[in-house]
Amino acid sequence: MNENGWCGVVLAGGRSSRMGRDKALIEHNGRSLIANAVEILRPHVDELLIIGDPSTYGRIGPLVIADDTSGQGPLGGILTALRYAWNDRSIVLACDMPNINARFIEHLKTWADRDHDAVVAQCDGRMEPLAAVYHRSCRHVFSARLAAGERKMSTALDRVRTRYLQVCPGEEEWPDDLFRNINTPTDL
Repeated sequence: MNENGWCGVVLAGGRSSRMGRDKALIEHNGRSLIANAVEILRPHVDELLIIGDPSTYGRIGPLVIADDTSGQGPLGGILTALRYAWNDRSIVLACDMPNINARFIEHLKTWADRDHDAVVAQCDGRMEPLAAVYHRSCRHVFSARLAAGERKMSTALDRVRTRYLQVCPGEEEWPDDLFRNINTPTDL
């Protein structure tokens, strides 16, 4: 395990009923959403993981790992990433947030310290747990939450030492669409 390195984690998500197909493979601005997320993270990390179906995403490039606990949502994907990451800290990014930028990734990294297990952006109380930093120490709590049948990220974050960063799109030179999430065809 490496205490000083960084892992980049892309959560692929899989097939979306609202999109009618696998969201990660949808083209946006000339490349797939998953390829975009990989390229956003690549310059900021020492290792890169994709959490999703290896047969679907294996050609993307980095190591692709299937969810240990399929069907458990983002919490299950994050738990899988923390289990397999070589580095203690992981920057997690959902593939359907194409406007996350390098400044935001560096901002998260700057605020990650030994006193916090997670660093999560929020704007006036609305958090973005799928564009965040998680320390390996979250594994036991996240695993216990899933074992108890709880999959909500907010509940899991309440049980670890979480630092919430006020990042509001449109303020302090953050792009208006920083946390825009692509969920429907009209979002493209």
